[in-house]
Formats: sequence, C-alpha cells, structure tokens
Amino acid sequence: MLGEQFFSWMLIGILALLVAAWLATTLQGRKRNLALALGFEESTRSRLVYLRNVSIRGFAAHFEPAPEPFTCLEVVYRSGATPDPIGFLIATLTRQNDELTLRALLPERPAAELIWERGRIPALARAQRARGSLWVHRRSELIGGAYAVRGVDVAALEYVFVDLQARFGHALRRVHVAADREDVHVEVRLQGAYLRRADAPALVATIRSLGRAALRR
Repeated sequence: MLGEQFFSWMLIGILALLVAAWLATTLQGRKRNLALALGFEESTRSRLVYLRNVSIRGFAAHFEPAPEPFTCLEVVYRSGATPDPIGFLIATLTRQNDELTLRALLPERPAAELIWERGRIPALARAQRARGSLWVHRRSELIGGAYAVRGVDVAALEYVFVDLQARFGHALRRVHVAADREDVHVEVRLQGAYLRRADAPALVATIRSLGRAALRR
C-alpha cells in the first residue's frame, strides 16, 4: 500500500515538474519572440502593424509606412512551437519548422537579380524557359556554395549579398531578389531562433540595401 502511494506521489511530482518546465519554457519563448518583434519595431521610423500578434508561435506584421526603397515590407515569424508539450519539445530541439521571412515589394521591377538557397541552385535559375539561360551561376568561398545573378550591373547586389552572408550566414536559408513575381521582389528567409532583438535593425538595414542595389541601372 505504501509502495503504491509513493509511486503515485512520485508520478504526480514528475508530471508537475514537466508542466512547470513547459510553462516556463513557453513564457520564455513568448518573451524572446516579443523582444525580436520589438527589435523590428525599432529598426526604422515606421511602425509595425500586426497581422498576427506575438505569441509562442511567432508573429506577422508589416511596416507602415514601408521604409525606403520599398512600397511594402512585411515580416513573418513561425517558430514551429505548439501548445502540445511533446510537439513543443520536438520543435525546440530540432528547429526544423522555425522560419523568419521578410518580403518586400519595390516601386519598379529590379534591374539586378540574385537568387540563392542553402545547399542548391534554385530551380528558377536552372530553368530552360524564356530568359532562363540569362542567369549566371557564381560560387562563393564565404558561403561554400553557388548562387545565380542576372542583369547588366549586379556588382552592388553581390556586394550586399556577401555582407548579408557575413552577418547572418549561419541563419540564412534563402535570398531571392527577382522580378518573376508582381507581389514580391525581395524575399529573405532565416532561422529566427538564431536571431535576437539586437540583430533586427542590422537585418532590416541590409535588406533595404539589397533593394537599393537591385534598382541600380
């Protein structure tokens, strides 16, 4: 009888510890996401208009007004976290679904284009359809891989891309500056879990530089 009671109390104690640890981690995760969002709010003179409020799962917002040179700039963060304790633990440990995306629209189609994805040349640059062959593939020792450029004067865009890699290469997943879409001209994806509040202003400033370089003719 005493053995059964001891086992029951021990089980309750373990469950209580697990719940307390999960609550603490959830609160800490929301606090970190809120700090990251505040970093973006402080990155320009614009204000953030939230499309999805900050939570443990992330946030979504756009800058109002959009900072120069963009007509639209939005930031979306999906942390991959979930209220389910097991799913939350898996998301925290693996970070597989963790992704922060910045999307921007320029006032006109970019004159210089550059696309890169971690580990491979994007399909767009390998396409054989119209203008597909105009992409020029480059290799960089800094990123240890290849990227593709297109346009008459891509030197400034490549310079900013190298700077972006130097600052955030450990977190970067994709850099896409292209005129193939009407709603998005610049898209940068990163693992948001690697970023902190102090990183946001530098990230926004570098992406604005990407936009300016893309408009150079």
